[in-house]
Amino acid sequence: SKATVSVLYWDEGRVAVMSLQDSARSTSSEELIAKPNKLVLFIGNRPSWWKKLVFCIALYNLASVPFRVCLNTPASLIEVLIDLLLDIIMIFEFFCNVMRPPKGVEEKNELRVSNVLINIRSRQAIVELIAIIPLDLVGFGLSKGLLHPAFRLNKMIRVLKLSWYFDELGEILQIGHNAQRVFRFTVLIIWLIYWLGCVWNLVIWSDGETSHTWYWTQQPGLLSEPSGYRFLLGVYWTLTMMTGYGSILPQSDLQIIFSLVTVVVGVAGNVGVIGTLGSLVQNLDSSGAAFRQKMDAVNDYMRYRKISTEMQTRIKGYYTYLWQSRRGLDEARLIQELPGYLQEEVSLFLNKEIISKVPLFHECDEQFKSAVVVKLIPTVLLPDSFIVRKGEVGREMYFISRGEVQVVSEAKESSERVVYATLRDGSFFGEVALLFNDSRRTATVVTSSFCDLFVLRKEDFDTIRESFPDQSKAIHKAAQKRYNLQRQNENAED
Repeated sequence: SKATVSVLYWDEGRVAVMSLQDSARSTSSEELIAKPNKLVLFIGNRPSWWKKLVFCIALYNLASVPFRVCLNTPASLIEVLIDLLLDIIMIFEFFCNVMRPPKGVEEKNELRVSNVLINIRSRQAIVELIAIIPLDLVGFGLSKGLLHPAFRLNKMIRVLKLSWYFDELGEILQIGHNAQRVFRFTVLIIWLIYWLGCVWNLVIWSDGETSHTWYWTQQPGLLSEPSGYRFLLGVYWTLTMMTGYGSILPQSDLQIIFSLVTVVVGVAGNVGVIGTLGSLVQNLDSSGAAFRQKMDAVNDYMRYRKISTEMQTRIKGYYTYLWQSRRGLDEARLIQELPGYLQEEVSLFLNKEIISKVPLFHECDEQFKSAVVVKLIPTVLLPDSFIVRKGEVGREMYFISRGEVQVVSEAKESSERVVYATLRDGSFFGEVALLFNDSRRTATVVTSSFCDLFVLRKEDFDTIRESFPDQSKAIHKAAQKRYNLQRQNENAED
């Protein structure tokens, strides 16, 4: 139960070797050298290019196998070698999925035998296990050296995994839900036409060179034609029947059955196209419809309250900017709905660079910065909006994410203001207000464009300082120097 297991680990294109134990506790990679008992292939997250390759291989098999079987076309030597190489890749992919630990423990490098058994019993694993069985070798032995394409029909069972392949590809490409629906439906229709075109040739081959076949195809001696020509003719016949333009009556029982199936698939496809396009048109503008509905409610409210025209223009400009920059998303609410650890990760990704620029936080460790980042509150300000005014008590610090603000003199009219400084993306101001009670603002700051700001409130910062007393002392010392410097500059101006 305590046997050491050496593991070949492949994660995001990185190959490493480490040791595990059956108790699912990982040890350091250096301990691997100490006489491991056995080798296990342990796979983490494969790189995106690998997943794309697997998807393409699956589509290749779903296309090549029915073509060769239905048109009775044996594979050439090059095709056999390609099939062999791709089959090896798919066998490796099968072990990738089977030897992968359950979600949530990849970072711990944990692997249990029970997890492997669970993976093998999954629907995707069973389908893939059937698909990777090398029936080619069995057929090669039974047919005395001839590789009949029918021995690769087990690859067609991957049709049951198409939805899973589409989900994997959608995550890799990071395309929207509507785009995924269009892509899936388009690929499905193309594949149905392709397969029916192949089956049409199988029906012709089954009936043989008879008068029924000649009448139905209007092509005497069709079986002696090249396979490419026969396939294209089958696709053409399938399309004409699916769209309702086919006029040649079937003669044999197989021809009648195939024609009925093709017509039913065509009707279902037409209904699906109409339904999918209608749903897509409605969903593509769902967010726009919600925005217009909200603006109607806002306009009704402003008319009811008899708000001035100038203020109505500013309110409409605010909502329009939110729509154009965020498509109406409430960023603060969206982040708050995430669990705590994800809030921290997202906030760090968005704002860590801004926090690192603040001199007060240069000597702080990463934990302190993480705590600060989580407390930042996003806000949007209109042009010519006062953020702080000289002389008022400050209780917030501001970080500029996007936009431009100006440090100006006190004046009612914008034309009369003197601009002392201009702050842009990545800048900050108001840090002294976080550390001193009843600290007065030493300047007036006004926006000169639409601004996306992050606000850090004093009460939130005080809570953080209580949790990091050592960091708090260093920050207070640095802030005191900056505060004394500001007081000196004020006295010099007076």
